[in-house]
Amino acid sequence: MPPASAPPLPHRALIAALAVAMVALLLPAPAADAGGFSRFQHGGRGVAQAGAFVARADSPFAVTYNPAGITELDGVQIEGGLDFSNATDEYTTAGGETFRADHSIQFPPSVYLTWSDNERLGNWALGLGVDTQTWYRADFDPVFFPRRFFNRLNELELYQFHPVIAYRLNEAWSVGGGLRYQFGVTTWGRNQVIEDPDSPLQAEIFIDSEADVDGFGADLGVQYRSTLWGFGALYRSKVELEADDRFTLAVRDASTPAFEAEVDGILAGAGKSFDVAVDRPAELNFGVWFAPYPELRFEVDLAYVQWSEARQTFTGPFLIPNPGSLNVDLIEDWDDTLSARLGVEGDLGDFLTLSAGLAWEPSPVTATIASWPRGDALVYAAGASFNYERVRFDLGYSFHDHDGADEAGALGGTFTADEQVWSASARYTF
Repeated sequence: MPPASAPPLPHRALIAALAVAMVALLLPAPAADAGGFSRFQHGGRGVAQAGAFVARADSPFAVTYNPAGITELDGVQIEGGLDFSNATDEYTTAGGETFRADHSIQFPPSVYLTWSDNERLGNWALGLGVDTQTWYRADFDPVFFPRRFFNRLNELELYQFHPVIAYRLNEAWSVGGGLRYQFGVTTWGRNQVIEDPDSPLQAEIFIDSEADVDGFGADLGVQYRSTLWGFGALYRSKVELEADDRFTLAVRDASTPAFEAEVDGILAGAGKSFDVAVDRPAELNFGVWFAPYPELRFEVDLAYVQWSEARQTFTGPFLIPNPGSLNVDLIEDWDDTLSARLGVEGDLGDFLTLSAGLAWEPSPVTATIASWPRGDALVYAAGASFNYERVRFDLGYSFHDHDGADEAGALGGTFTADEQVWSASARYTF
């Protein structure tokens, strides 16, 4: 029964809808976008609120947003989702010529299982998640892309296996944490020119590598909740991923057939083994939520990511044209970042909830390179949820509007990109 001073429930539902609609209407129309460096939105509800979910974390997606939140989930619950990411990266030269990376639609999946039972577990709760923390690809034309001699292909696709445990300290406080095992594939490619020192003959070769990487990390979260407000915090440790593999070499555009045959012979004996090191940086997330009344909820999150400690390197012997070493560092002098995210959701009765979000996601890049050609971003989001007794469906959409990234150096080009993300997830309570 609402207090006498509160508006009647139908009016409150209308106010909630108007509040969500107002946030959505304030979002400007899409201009240009690019994907981020790590995925901070998971599931329809999180995508619809621009990732602002650390403080509430009141669904099985809490396994990834804040494990402390799973103590508030009754019984056994399962929730899974699929995100559809549609990105376009472009590079425009100083002379105005534009090159577009291969178009690819990505489908990062996620599934979470939680168990909270006072009779069997007491104040403890258990959870398990399998999701994707990073899913990025930029693949430019290997033949004509002007920066192909620096980098033309970079892909990092990381899955995460994430068991968690949480404990309810009292009615208001919970803590939780887990082990994060990340595994996946990193792919990198660039071109190189080989010249004959005794003649003007030359050839261009493709260098492509693909390696399976894996590593371990951990996270720890805390959550405080009352009737109409609360806060939460989550720390994720750095994850170091390493591997060794072999790269492939192929020749193109040799000056003469005879020189191409000579280069093929060199490639056959070239050193092709390499070591890969990829670091996912440590991060700290903090959020506060409040509800003017139960049907309308706002959350503000801050996320600090220690990108200055990140790395992505390829090293190994390389015998072209003479014995030496291949050393490529795709992350140089990056800055730490502080992101700000706002989410709002309003209930329209018992069956429908509307959501919207807005986020500021600064780029860590200080010196533009083709592997990460994306600038600061504004994220605009909206969505809806449908509740049917034990089942809940969440739909979300977000648009990431990045600044153009100007290239330093002689080429003087500009990177732009656009990406839209659709997300659908479903939750069932046993």
